[in-house]
Amino acid sequence: MSDLICELIKETDPFLREKPEVFNFESPQVDPEKLSAQLIENMIHHEGLGLSANQIGIPVQAFSMIMDNNALVVFNPEILEWSDDTTYIKEGCLSFPGLWVAIERARTVAVKFQVFDGEEQGGSMTDLSARIFQHESEHMDGDLFIDNVGNLKLKSAMRKRNLYLRKLKRENKK
Repeated sequence: MSDLICELIKETDPFLREKPEVFNFESPQVDPEKLSAQLIENMIHHEGLGLSANQIGIPVQAFSMIMDNNALVVFNPEILEWSDDTTYIKEGCLSFPGLWVAIERARTVAVKFQVFDGEEQGGSMTDLSARIFQHESEHMDGDLFIDNVGNLKLKSAMRKRNLYLRKLKRENKK
């Protein structure tokens, strides 16, 4: 295991609710190139489609995501526009292992962000890329994917998750 691999911040840790700092390219809080490599490596290691820096204990606005089968690292993300067209799909979060909840999100988003050298990029993302960008952007506000889920739906998803985790534990003892 690489020395870049970190343990994920637990879902109950208040750190996930703190709003990470804007990444400052003039006076970087951490080396942006090293952070990019660390985010990608941790996303792959933890088998995610996206991973925010604050999920591994680094309080800056940056995340990695899979886009068109490639890893992209985004600094200081902004969503400029959300499509009226939405999708309603189950999603999970690496900070909430085994929890899957259907979330409604815009099918397409117009975005802008910076890459590791500070260069600004933008464009539109659709379907899975848009969903990941929206989910990870919530982490940049200290928000979590379960925040907009009704109580009943969340309780049901938590029950299913607990059954799944118990089953996993039993199988690992065999």
